[in-house]
Amino acid sequence: MGEFLVLIGGLTAFISVMAFFIGIGRLIFISDDKKLSLKIILYSIIAFVIGFGTCAANFSLGSMH
Repeated sequence: MGEFLVLIGGLTAFISVMAFFIGIGRLIFISDDKKLSLKIILYSIIAFVIGFGTCAANFSLGSMH
């Protein structure tokens, strides 16, 4: 179960980084709706913290088993 949570946490962190860059790109280049871009950036930061925290909390190097 721990490996599954590490995988999900890592994927969440990776997707949130991609969403962060999409939000920055929308903010700089498109800039029609700045509120939506800022929401994307904020939510991606929150998702990164959750994903990285889940991944780090359940990650093991294998030396404990």
